[in-house]
Amino acid sequence: MERVLESMSFLPPLGGAGRGRGPDDGGRGPDDASGGPGRDEGPREESPGEVLPGLTRAEYHGGGRRGPQPASPPPRGPAGRGGLPRALGLTAIGTVLPGAGLTRTRYRVLGWVLVAAALLGVLLLVGWVVRNGALTSALDVATRPGMLRTVAVLLVVGALGWAGTVVLTAVTARPRPMTGTQRGALAGFTALMCLVLAAPVAVGLWYIGAHTAAVDKIFVPSADGPAATERPNMEEEDPWAHLERVNVLLLGSDAGDNREGLRTDSMIVASVDTQSGDMVMFSVPRNLEDVPIPASLPLAQKWPNGYDCGAECLMNGIWTEAEAHAEEHPGLYPGDTEPGLVATREVLSAVLGLPIQHTVIVNLAGFQDLVDAMGGVHINVQERVPMGGVNATDAQGNTYLVPGTENGWIEEGPQHLNGRQALWYARSRVTTDDFSRMRRQRCVVAALVDQVNPLSMLQRYPQIAAAAGDNVSVDIDTGDLPAWAQLVERVQNGTIQSLPFTIENTNVADPDFDRIRARVQRAIEPPEPPAATASPGQDTGGATATADEEETGQAEPTPPEEAQEQEDEEPTDQLADVGAVC
Repeated sequence: MERVLESMSFLPPLGGAGRGRGPDDGGRGPDDASGGPGRDEGPREESPGEVLPGLTRAEYHGGGRRGPQPASPPPRGPAGRGGLPRALGLTAIGTVLPGAGLTRTRYRVLGWVLVAAALLGVLLLVGWVVRNGALTSALDVATRPGMLRTVAVLLVVGALGWAGTVVLTAVTARPRPMTGTQRGALAGFTALMCLVLAAPVAVGLWYIGAHTAAVDKIFVPSADGPAATERPNMEEEDPWAHLERVNVLLLGSDAGDNREGLRTDSMIVASVDTQSGDMVMFSVPRNLEDVPIPASLPLAQKWPNGYDCGAECLMNGIWTEAEAHAEEHPGLYPGDTEPGLVATREVLSAVLGLPIQHTVIVNLAGFQDLVDAMGGVHINVQERVPMGGVNATDAQGNTYLVPGTENGWIEEGPQHLNGRQALWYARSRVTTDDFSRMRRQRCVVAALVDQVNPLSMLQRYPQIAAAAGDNVSVDIDTGDLPAWAQLVERVQNGTIQSLPFTIENTNVADPDFDRIRARVQRAIEPPEPPAATASPGQDTGGATATADEEETGQAEPTPPEEAQEQEDEEPTDQLADVGAVC
């Protein structure tokens, strides 16, 4: 009977002999106290916690023996809810938006603060870009190297802080306990998210580093720079309001191994209306003779009547002549570290009658790299041009290209030229002359200015910056760059005209400099068009209407039969839109 009762130990305890031990009587029946029948067995040892033989106290209170018990449920609360998928999801969300993952952990307050700060920063940035325009905003930052360096520091600090919130999210959201596999998966995923944050920051630092390095190398103000009245006023809303025009000298230098010193084979002065952005480019031939040398230059002591030694004294020799003179008489050039550049700029200023505020020097040997970095240039090729080649002179004194010496040809028609092709197109004169080359150089410059696309520039910017830094020098103070960025925008929205001085309109061996200066002034300040009643030859402003028509491009209507003939002619060397001659 006792065995039966033992087998029924899951039932509530009963009073009396043999009923087993209840929880409130110390394991004894009521008769045990008096030694009655309740003690029908001798003393026996009980294991700790055992209430009935083979049955522990927990089993007794829980209704007897049970099978294997399931593991305890995970602890409730943020850290244990959802397991590994939840931890991975919160970590990913925190990578997209700083602090977003923390909002579902015990650091929810910190998370919401970070989210609010991030959203506020984005709203302020978007508002600034919308107010100023995307291009203007980008140029404003790009032209301030100091600001860019501050941005670089903020990028590093921000990225480290953001990565820290990602790691904190993973740690606080991880399930407990974790298996080794789960722990490794979460750690690897967190590391991947940190790399996702680091990648764009690394690219941004690369761009900033390339840009600031290029700016430091390219923009080096000269010791004798323009006066404050000829520079943009950075304290005004329109820094160019006080300056009607700004004139920039573009020099293409060619210092080859087979040449003594530096030769300025390309000389273009770009005169820009600072309000409209309209630009006129004046090309000066390299073989211009008898150029005037201002008395303010030390070189004038050697050449008081101008550079007048015949065909050996050409405009492109002024640079080397001034350098040699400075070596012979250093006392005449105190503090002048670039006598060749200064002399070339001042002589060209005297030739054209224009004050030249700044100079841009492009090393033609590196021009190829610059064009390649920009992705090439679109040119409407006007004449077939060889790349390289050697010319010879026949018995009649005519020059010709020696067959087989060229390395290819640039064919007529619309072409997309790479750096090598663009370089030869701008400098070749084996089958043409200096004046044809001058026209092609203006076309290349205008095409590059016109085709500057912010998106393509951004994609290739490190390469462009590196090529420009090695081959371009500009004497503009970096503090003025934001104003120049505004001016470049205006130029792109304005018109570009060209006026070359060639044998078609100038006697290069005996030039009339007064006439050259008059043409320059009419180009930048066109006279009022003649009245409708004026006769074709009526004098207007000291020049005939026909002459003014030449300078302003306002020509009489051409009969249809003559128009076709003019289309087939070489472009005339008069003031015209660049598109008309390129």
